[in-house]
Amino acid sequence: MENKKINIGIVGCGNIAEKYLEQISDYNNIQLIGLTDIDIDRAKSFSSLYNCQVYENLDKMLSDPKIDLVVNLTIHHAHVEVIEKILNSGKHVYTEKPLAMNYKDAKRIIRLSEKNNLRLSSAPITYMGEMQQTAYKYITDGLLGKIRLVYAEINHDRIENWHPNPKPFFDVGVLWDVGIYALTICTALMGSIKSVTGFGKVIMPTRRTLDGKSFKVSTPDFILALLEMNNGALLRLTCNFYANDSKQDHGIEIHGDNGMLFLGSGHDFSSPLEFIEIGEELSVIPSIREGYDGTEYARGLEEIADAILNNKPHRASAEHAAHVIEVMEAIDTSIKINETIEVHSDFMQPPLMDWAV
Repeated sequence: MENKKINIGIVGCGNIAEKYLEQISDYNNIQLIGLTDIDIDRAKSFSSLYNCQVYENLDKMLSDPKIDLVVNLTIHHAHVEVIEKILNSGKHVYTEKPLAMNYKDAKRIIRLSEKNNLRLSSAPITYMGEMQQTAYKYITDGLLGKIRLVYAEINHDRIENWHPNPKPFFDVGVLWDVGIYALTICTALMGSIKSVTGFGKVIMPTRRTLDGKSFKVSTPDFILALLEMNNGALLRLTCNFYANDSKQDHGIEIHGDNGMLFLGSGHDFSSPLEFIEIGEELSVIPSIREGYDGTEYARGLEEIADAILNNKPHRASAEHAAHVIEVMEAIDTSIKINETIEVHSDFMQPPLMDWAV
């Protein structure tokens, strides 16, 4: 299908939409057809910048035969309803995270996609970054030997200090909003989770929006989880909406019998990557190729477009996303009942990007 493009529509024109629109304008396998949003003025504003049409509502977009795939950038709790609508209209789906807010719903929409022979792909895809793929290649090549211990940190600051609408993120909670990034990267690079033990607490219950309005936090803004991986390693996950300018930041330490690999950021595609062999000095590992400066959120969309055009599996699978959802549900349950929870799902790890092999 040389020189073909996947025609897309985007539903949801909130904060993340601007990044997607900026990034996809550089892709040669995607054609933006149009936008829709419950606040139609937001869609109109973006459409004038990116020279595309505006649909009055999602149903109008789904009735357009030109569109092959719909990108779901709606709020967390709307994801399942929107995805079901898209799949029932006969169009492929790429969705922002999370795929669903519970494992049961995630499995149901996966079955629907399979029944309709449609693609279903989900963010986060930050494991597709240059330095993340470099780490993946070294792990795959056996640099670390047997991996036994992993530390993953998500210190996500006090988002009310910079986000114009922070309350929905606090309602969802730090685990489901940003802890999902660390869990997705670690499972992409090292495989599935077997069991979890979690602890959570609201450590700063009263917050204030940028316009000075006070609001209460009831979902834990601090999560600590110990996860046993199916490869035998123990993974300690720490995430919070509190720590400002933490030296751990969004770092991931992977400890094996041969040494430690440190990925400075799970988000930043040009993150530092370091290796310390047992008994030796630290060495800086160069990237396989020059890294994108920051986070290319839409890279997963470019990847699924390539997969559709070339009739091959896409890397950001719904099964992987569903596994991470089961893990997060298990952490939440563990926090509530103070017990270790078994995880039963599995998935195929995504292969290295073609340019990383």
